[in-house]
Amino acid sequence: MPKNRRKEKRMLRKIKLTDNYVSTEQIRMIRTNIENTLSDYPTLLMVTSPNIEEQKSLISAKLAISFAEQKKRVLLVDANLRRPSLHRWFDIENKTGLANVIVHNEEVQLHARETFIPGLFLLPAGSPFVNPLEVWQSSKIKHAMSQWGWVYDVIIIEAPAFLSASHSQILADECNGVILVLRENDTKKEDTLLTKQFLERAEKRILGVIYQTG
Repeated sequence: MPKNRRKEKRMLRKIKLTDNYVSTEQIRMIRTNIENTLSDYPTLLMVTSPNIEEQKSLISAKLAISFAEQKKRVLLVDANLRRPSLHRWFDIENKTGLANVIVHNEEVQLHARETFIPGLFLLPAGSPFVNPLEVWQSSKIKHAMSQWGWVYDVIIIEAPAFLSASHSQILADECNGVILVLRENDTKKEDTLLTKQFLERAEKRILGVIYQTG
């Protein structure tokens, strides 16, 4: 791909992150609700959907930017090891990341990358060649996330669709609350209710819902 074309694509992604491609006001309202609802420190949030992947990474990124605008030190984590995408929004390589931190018990600072947004750091998904069974162990996840809280004020995890990946439930267990992304004509009512039931049984609060139309 020509150099100018690559640069044009990078600029387009940045524009989508900072403009109203997804309602900035809706994102800020959810951020305010989180700030007014949670007294936990650090704030650990998971962004997921019942059964879709579309736009979830963009919404996670914009929510992380919204917190960084409040002078928070924010870690945005791509937990979608099979279909990682957050690194593309920030034009960051996905050579190492979450998989390396969990499997090898490494410091998050070794793999988190500072973005072009002051105070916002991205932990990419990392190597796709690791054994998933080595990553998605509750004890390992719990240990890692407890360490991140010493470094960051807000941790936002973009997780795979809740009903299609059991490890989304493992991640939810370690978070203070959940943001649900729904899509008109794509998200089934029964899937939304089932996701809600799972989260309620785990005593996890749904702190906001983003409903996409069109």
